[in-house]
Amino acid sequence: MPYIMNTRYLEVNNTVFWVNGKHSGIYSHMAKQMIGQVNAMLSYHSKVHLIRFDLRLYKYTDNNEVVSKFNRILFKWLKRKYELKRVGFLWCREMETAKQQHYHYALMLDGHKVRHPYDILIKVKDVWETNLQGSEYTPKRCYYNLKRECEASIQRAVWRISYLAKARGKGYKPSQTKNYGASRIRINNNS
Repeated sequence: MPYIMNTRYLEVNNTVFWVNGKHSGIYSHMAKQMIGQVNAMLSYHSKVHLIRFDLRLYKYTDNNEVVSKFNRILFKWLKRKYELKRVGFLWCREMETAKQQHYHYALMLDGHKVRHPYDILIKVKDVWETNLQGSEYTPKRCYYNLKRECEASIQRAVWRISYLAKARGKGYKPSQTKNYGASRIRINNNS
């Protein structure tokens, strides 16, 4: 059973991160996994470009196959266009007042190759709306340029993505369907 914490901070690998979990609470395991993926990307790249957006569906689905398909199409394009070796991602499934789920999404890329999200957000919108019959929404201040040695840049991004781990809106799904997903990038111990 997932553990919900009403907290303003989490400790991950002996580092304390401020998180957006005071009001509805956050799933601590989910938040820690998300922070772990940020740390993993930073272990390979001294700069990481993180982009945050939302994906909405017009019709409810029992599973998250639509996100898997989205990832396949988008990652293939990203790797080809930017010559990326790895793509980090985080997503969560939520359903509150609408009759269909929506997804909060964060994409993490090599910050030496990507510095601004403009072209990527155009592609995200195209993939989601054309191929998957949904609508894309990009919140204000949708991207962060993280630097490995700059705790402030990392903290701002972690605060923003910790919203994905909030307890409110989760659980409205069949039992075999996940509330969230993340890349499985392992820490680079050679960095």
